[in-house]
Amino acid sequence: MDISTRLRIATRIHFALLRQYGEHVEIGSLMKGGADAREAMFVCEASNDLELATLARRLRHADRAESRSAAKPAPQEAAWADNTTGFGVSRPLGLDDTAAASSSWLSPSTWLRRAAPAKPH
Repeated sequence: MDISTRLRIATRIHFALLRQYGEHVEIGSLMKGGADAREAMFVCEASNDLELATLARRLRHADRAESRSAAKPAPQEAAWADNTTGFGVSRPLGLDDTAAASSSWLSPSTWLRRAAPAKPH
């Protein structure tokens, strides 16, 4: 659910608890979750008021839906990019490290031999 729906449900719970029990529960704490929000949900569900119990269930459902959507990894363009941390490019899983290590290009001692023209005899 989007944040405006959660805010609307939390506001309704806040005013319903204030009206029926005189309990002042901050809307921000209902939005954040935590101990105060859990206690407010328990009071709502334990009351004999159908509206409060329904609002508590809807807010709990909205919190779960948001946590599930937040836990999904961001889509990546490359298939191998799912395993990166985002702080640098990782090597693709299929890259053969032994082929790159055996190449003479990685050996600095061969660089000058390649660059120098052949000596005429």
